[in-house]
Amino acid sequence: MNKIKLTALLLLLALTVGAALTACGGDTSSGSSSDTGEAAAETTVDEETSPFEPDSLPSDLNFDGATFTTMYRAEEVDEYFMAEQSGDIVDDAVYRSNRNVEERLNVKLAVKTQIGNPNDERAKFINTVTSTVLAGDDEFQAVGMLTYNMPTLVQNGVTLNLNTLPHIDFDKPWWVSDLTTLGSIDDKLYIVSGDISLSLVKKTLCLFFNSDLCSSLGIDSPYDSVLDGSWTKERMEADAKKGYVDLNGNGEGDFDDQYGYMVYDSNHFNMYIGAFDLMVTDVDSNGYPVPAFGSEKVVNAVEYIVGLLWDNEGIGFNNLSDAGADLSKHEAVRNIFTSGRLLFISAEFFNSDFYRDMEQEYGVLPAPKWDDKQDGYYTVARNVYSSFIVPITIQDAEMTGAVLEAIASENYRTLSPVYFESALKVKYSRDLQSAQMYDLIKEGMKFNFGYTYHIIVGLTDSLRDAINGKKTDWASTYAAKEAAAQARIDAFVEIVKALP
Repeated sequence: MNKIKLTALLLLLALTVGAALTACGGDTSSGSSSDTGEAAAETTVDEETSPFEPDSLPSDLNFDGATFTTMYRAEEVDEYFMAEQSGDIVDDAVYRSNRNVEERLNVKLAVKTQIGNPNDERAKFINTVTSTVLAGDDEFQAVGMLTYNMPTLVQNGVTLNLNTLPHIDFDKPWWVSDLTTLGSIDDKLYIVSGDISLSLVKKTLCLFFNSDLCSSLGIDSPYDSVLDGSWTKERMEADAKKGYVDLNGNGEGDFDDQYGYMVYDSNHFNMYIGAFDLMVTDVDSNGYPVPAFGSEKVVNAVEYIVGLLWDNEGIGFNNLSDAGADLSKHEAVRNIFTSGRLLFISAEFFNSDFYRDMEQEYGVLPAPKWDDKQDGYYTVARNVYSSFIVPITIQDAEMTGAVLEAIASENYRTLSPVYFESALKVKYSRDLQSAQMYDLIKEGMKFNFGYTYHIIVGLTDSLRDAINGKKTDWASTYAAKEAAAQARIDAFVEIVKALP
């Protein structure tokens, strides 16, 4: 591949994003039509002058047309594999990336799909992978599954130590180094992610805000506050308190009123783990994880979050997950935002798809800092993005390592820029300042063993339970759970130590 498709507006964004922000909504000159995004994706840049780092795969790799199959969630497979072009700039970037890998290595990429997102389907997906591998079948050479459930496959003994594969260089920028570091136990690594998974970016937690409502309420630009470092929890709370209006006059909050802030999904409570820089686990002197979610800062943070969401008129939350069957509350909260009656809403980057036809202007913001002494804006990705394992049944380790490295590096050069630069920051954005915010949020991504491996550690669900139950005594809650969390971690570490 001699050309890499990139957005034509990158230089424009670099020159204009830092312009003065004079209104709550910022400069809307970027536009939001699909035509803008499509045109942006058609500009090309010579690979020789590309800012992207090349991989180190040998140029003579040739696997004689062998098929490389990945087991993938059916709901998410379009982020990873496209058999044909659709005309959508992101889908077509996936298609180009796939074809480039196939041509480069002389392989045929294929997928085996199964539903795997809903709560009641996750165990079935895990069982399919586990039973296939334990039966000795080399039916698929990689598995892309929601990160939350990945440690279960390690416990089931069906995953290969990725450090044994040739051709993969985990020091390259298309692999998330923080994930490989926290997931390594005794130099064994079983779970990875990065540009190989578009959903890692798509599931990044953030805030959207209604810039028209912001202006009508007389609130100073949140963009200015973010850029001068004063976008703290106190600033956001003060703004949100100005948002509530009992529009139907019935004297109680309901879905017909105007609100200042709503948490869209119960999983979005985890945004505060990143935003406030809270440690779920730390490491001991041997480098093994230990629970750390009972610090004074965590105790204070839980008390603050519970008070914010329960004690303020016009600030509320959806206590349900979109992985469940009942999505009526999600639809109701979205409707409040799209109808112009909600100032701030928690979100994931991909939620911009919901609001493309929204009549009022909106923008994106990072979650606020704990205080103005915090040195940056942080977040986490929701743990339903795709991570990857390799089953122990693979017959061709060289092909497996080469294909995974090639997909990740090709996505880094071909797919990720189209989604992040062309689609997210141009096609789906309403103003130029949003592009700057997306950069800032992505740069502040945090990873922690206790959060990423929650299914082992089990502490972040306790945070959600505390918020849902209006429980502010986190010190007692944590004290009752710390020993069990440590025991689960210890058992997992011993399993990994015993694995090849």
